[in-house]
Amino acid sequence: MKQRVGARWRTEVQEAMCSVQRRSGWSRDDLVNRVPREQLVAALVEAIWSQRAAHARLCEALVTLPELVDESM
Repeated sequence: MKQRVGARWRTEVQEAMCSVQRRSGWSRDDLVNRVPREQLVAALVEAIWSQRAAHARLCEALVTLPELVDESM
């Protein structure tokens, strides 16, 4: 369980880093070496929360409507 959570967290942070890179136009090395740590952490946190919100919206959109459920279930 701990390994799954760790892997999931690493993936989430990697996706957030890619998002921050796209928004800033800076390379990963530039972000890590030139941006103040507090600013980078704040940007990563914002990206992670945005990803989670998008995931929640997607899950809501995918909820099966009662009238579309197969009656054999």
